[in-house]
Amino acid sequence: MKRRRESSKEDVLEPTVVKAQKLVEHEGCLRTRDYDDVTQEFMTTVIGEYCARLCAEAPMPDHIMETNLLDASWVQARKATGVNLARTPQLAKIVTNRGSQVHGQLKTKLRPLVEAIFGFHSSQSKSAIKKNRSIVEGLKGGTNFAFKVLPDEDGRRGFLKAPLIQKIINTMWFVNKHDDGVRFHNHLKPFPYPALALVLTTIECCIDEWMTGTRTDIPFTIQEYCGAYESHLKCLQAFEEATKTYAVLPAICMRLYEVGHVHSGAAPISAPTEVTVSARVIATAIKEHEDGSTTEDESD
Repeated sequence: MKRRRESSKEDVLEPTVVKAQKLVEHEGCLRTRDYDDVTQEFMTTVIGEYCARLCAEAPMPDHIMETNLLDASWVQARKATGVNLARTPQLAKIVTNRGSQVHGQLKTKLRPLVEAIFGFHSSQSKSAIKKNRSIVEGLKGGTNFAFKVLPDEDGRRGFLKAPLIQKIINTMWFVNKHDDGVRFHNHLKPFPYPALALVLTTIECCIDEWMTGTRTDIPFTIQEYCGAYESHLKCLQAFEEATKTYAVLPAICMRLYEVGHVHSGAAPISAPTEVTVSARVIATAIKEHEDGSTTEDESD
């Protein structure tokens, strides 16, 4: 007779595995709303966590990074919801597809800002085309688009302080107090270097669309822009190393987050108030206990 395995503490605490129930069948893209309410709640949580981690840690992930981000996000969603949802390839795909959606959303928001702020002009005239090309050359040279003050007789100033950078961060992550920058401050405060490198890469993509003098759509994909992203990230890391004595880059990134947070209208993030009991209160409580004093005695 086989001996029955004794239940461990982990067995008792392990939530029951829940299987997703797909309620709507259709051809086309996988959708969270096709599933039952429990699955929808879980998926909303895991998608939010995944997108925040993606921006903060690896905005242009390879397959291994993507899987690691998904694993960590799934664990966090399980903790947050108390639901142990069985992960299927279909559900995993819904989550990881959000990576390309983040890229597309960021570029869509940036495109009109780049056109307006840098002065690109949609026209078929030779003079406009020539001017647009000149603007591209000026912005791309030495990553000039990342500076607050473009090259003049005094040189470039305000690296990473170009108004466009703060504006797109506000627009992408801090639209209101419920936006990702506020909800996931544990991932996005201070504004992460990878997320900043993603912003710079997306700006570069939007500028590249004007390279011929007339705007031509260029897909913002990992395949096309991973190299540019890695270059921007290495540049940030080198800048941090060169200025580490003064903590310049951490200060810039904290400022980017704080300005975004104010823009969202959310209440300031404050540390939890520490609740303490003084030695005098403790001594009094002990004496009351020894004397047999109770709350009922006080109310009589």
